[in-house]
Amino acid sequence: MTSDNHDHSFDESPPQEPVWDREAARARYRRLMRSWPMRVTYVLVALVILFSWAWGIAAALGPDVEHLPGHDITVPPSACITCHTQEPGIYTAPVMPHPAAPSCGFCHRQGLPEINAGSDWIERAP
Repeated sequence: MTSDNHDHSFDESPPQEPVWDREAARARYRRLMRSWPMRVTYVLVALVILFSWAWGIAAALGPDVEHLPGHDITVPPSACITCHTQEPGIYTAPVMPHPAAPSCGFCHRQGLPEINAGSDWIERAP
């Protein structure tokens, strides 16, 4: 059996290029982040955030209508839109100063419907 005394740690081959080129990766990343689709995405994200804040502030500052008659949660939003967008002489409701939402309860606190003694909403005790 022959023993090999050759040390392989001192190889004479030229150094190989690194597999991962960090500078090239950084350049690709910068080029991607500065491209026009990403800039459009940045603008859209900013608009969504601003719109969300505006919607939240409007919801927090929306007047409560729970004390007004005929403004409980059973009134459909279409009835509110009809009443608040008509000519001022027909109804006494103020003009709605905002676009309609799917429900008035998004911004306005609405009351529960009135419960009468003969209503099915409550159970009578024996």
